[in-house]
Amino acid sequence: MIDLKGLFDAYSRQARLYPALLTLVPLLLTLLAWVPALVTIDQLLIGIAVACGVLYFLSDVARTAGKRLEPKLLEEWGGWPTTIWLRHSDNHLSAEVKRRYHSFLSSRPAIAAMPTREEEEREPAKSDERYVASVMWLKEQCRGADYALVHKELATYGFRRNLLGLKPVGVGICGIALVAPLLIALARPGASVSQLLQILPEAYAALPLPILGALAVSMIGLVVWLFIVRRSWVREAGDLYARALLASCDLLVVPPSNGSVS
Repeated sequence: MIDLKGLFDAYSRQARLYPALLTLVPLLLTLLAWVPALVTIDQLLIGIAVACGVLYFLSDVARTAGKRLEPKLLEEWGGWPTTIWLRHSDNHLSAEVKRRYHSFLSSRPAIAAMPTREEEEREPAKSDERYVASVMWLKEQCRGADYALVHKELATYGFRRNLLGLKPVGVGICGIALVAPLLIALARPGASVSQLLQILPEAYAALPLPILGALAVSMIGLVVWLFIVRRSWVREAGDLYARALLASCDLLVVPPSNGSVS
C-alpha cells in the first residue's frame, strides 16, 4: 500500500496535497463512473500508482501556481498581512497591542527598532523593510511545536493560496465532467442541434446512478470553485496567520544574548 503521508510533511499535505486531491476528485470519479472496468484489481493498482505520480506532480504544480499568484495578491493587498498589521496606519490591532508588539520586536538585538509613526509616514518603503525583517525573525523563532496555531494558520493560508492558483484547472475539470453527456451526444452522427437539445434532458435522466453521483460532485465542485475559492478567501487566511504569528510576541521568551527561544 502506498503511503501518501510518507511523501509529504504536515504542511505539504495540507497546503499542496489536499488542493491537488480536491482538484482531481471530480476527474477521478467521472472516469470511474464512465469506465467501470477501471475498478478491477489490476486496473485499480495501476490507477493508484498513476494517481500517486499525478498527485505528486500536481501538488508541485499547485505550489508553483500559488507562488506565481502571490505577487499579484500582495500588490492588491498592499503587502504581506503581517507587514500591514504592524504599520501605524493600520487598525487591525489596537494601539496598545501594537505598541506591545513593537516594543518586543525593537528589544531584540537582531532587529532594528520599529519605525515611529512619523518615520513610517516619511519613509514608508524603508519602514516596511523593517517590518518584513522583524517578521522573518519572528517566523524563525516560531518553528517549534509550541506554536501549533501559527503552523496551522500558515498551512491554511498555503492551502487556500494554492487552491486559488489551481482554480482554472479545477473549473475546467468540473466543467468538462458536467458536459460529458453532451459531448457524447454530439458524437452521434446525423443528429441536428435541435434534436440534441431535445434528447439531452432524457440523456441525463437515463444516466446510471454512479454517473449521476459523479455529476453531482462536479456540480458542487464547480460552485465551490466559482463562489468560495476567491481572493478574499485567501486574504482572510492571510489575516488569521498574521494574527497568530504576531501574537507569539506575547509568548516568546528570548534571551537577549543569543536570540534563541528558551
